[in-house]
Amino acid sequence: MHDQMKKYEKIPFRVMVENTNICNSKCTFCPHETMKRPKGFMDKRLFEKVAKECKKLGIEYFTIYGFGEPLLDKDFVKKVEFAKKLGLKRVTTNTNGELLTKDLSEKLINAGLDEIYISFDAATDAAYRKVRPILSFQKTEKNIRDLMALKQKLGTDKPEVTLSFVESNTNRHEVKKYIKKWKDVVDNISISIIHNWTGKITSQMSNKKNLRRDPCRLLWMDMVISWNGDVPLCCNDYENKVILGNIKNESIPKIWNGKLLRLTRKEHIDGNYSVNKICNQCEYNFHYKSPWWIGK
Repeated sequence: MHDQMKKYEKIPFRVMVENTNICNSKCTFCPHETMKRPKGFMDKRLFEKVAKECKKLGIEYFTIYGFGEPLLDKDFVKKVEFAKKLGLKRVTTNTNGELLTKDLSEKLINAGLDEIYISFDAATDAAYRKVRPILSFQKTEKNIRDLMALKQKLGTDKPEVTLSFVESNTNRHEVKKYIKKWKDVVDNISISIIHNWTGKITSQMSNKKNLRRDPCRLLWMDMVISWNGDVPLCCNDYENKVILGNIKNESIPKIWNGKLLRLTRKEHIDGNYSVNKICNQCEYNFHYKSPWWIGK
């Protein structure tokens, strides 16, 4: 475990660039509607500055996504294209898929997007309306199938398509049906359990006492850069309450090795998760067994 931690203490494994924190959905398991921090889009100059620094530092995993719907950004395709032309090896995004039209899919394929994670949390329209009430199940399903057909037509493996299903009390009964429906259509399926967003939504983790809590991988692996340049503690700090620095006037290594993050890491290693208000109530790092850090 400590060897893996040391590996990522100098620079992050991944940089997550929030191109926007504006969203077109009102998901029942997400506190986005209550977010109070300013909303906006990352400007071209700042985005390119971050991408260039990642290239210089040898950071290969570059995600264009934050606490919003990235496809709302009119410059999204251009940003993907810039990152790929720069030579970043693994450029990814996460989307709810509502805006992923056939035309946009083709542009993203041509831009060189490596991976796309599509949040689609139901096997039926009835369950989907309970989870993502203002989005269209039929439209999103068509967008996914059109993307897969387009990949086949163009003879390309990219972007690798992963469907993401966040399991909750509302849709848990559809997991098996969902896997059966999609396993031969998309490249991967990810089933995860809803977490409480640092205490902002009601916990559904009824068996928490049977789980172990490990030092959170996010503190060693993922740097999040908000649309305005602020670097919060992690992706779960959606209000940017704990700010590590700002990328406009500080470098990635300086922020990543800053006093506040080093202190938080030490507290996690010591098993003290009450060091700040973000970690104190967070459920993200509860597990059945220590995952440090399989598959990374």
